[in-house]
Amino acid sequence: MERMFSPKKPSTMNSHDRPMCVQGDSGLVLTTDPKPRLRWTVELHERFVDAVTQLGGPDKATPKTIMRVMGVKGLTLYHLKSHLQKFRLGKQPHKEFNDHSIKDASALELQRNTASSSAMIGRNMNEMQIEVQRRLHEQLEVQKHLQLRIEAQGKYMQSILEKAYQTLAGENMA
Repeated sequence: MERMFSPKKPSTMNSHDRPMCVQGDSGLVLTTDPKPRLRWTVELHERFVDAVTQLGGPDKATPKTIMRVMGVKGLTLYHLKSHLQKFRLGKQPHKEFNDHSIKDASALELQRNTASSSAMIGRNMNEMQIEVQRRLHEQLEVQKHLQLRIEAQGKYMQSILEKAYQTLAGENMA
């Protein structure tokens, strides 16, 4: 029985498998999905970062002003709004690349590694925080137990002193 090769449907492909098309002179890379998505290349992201820097940082820059400064044909406010939001939240793992020869595949791999490293660091931080809380709770329990023992010891010593005082007072009377 002969098997026929059937390519994946575009909706079942992940974004890295989808064919790309470059849009004119602007250098924008769009997927060929039913809903084309903009692929933020290293160069495009660098232009974005430069524009944001010129405008006084991510909190002062707006999508409209970034669009004017970048001057990239085909780039929409929607693209910039989404990218600026991710940038402000610090979810952009490659904020600046100085080596222009890095290919998109390398940048994507870096992005994946950074995301997984961030997730691992987050999990480790949570585990460490839980461990610290557990140890603090144990220490608090030990301190409570010691406090009770100290109080009991104090009461015992007080009773011994009172008995000694009574004994001495009785001998002096006799």
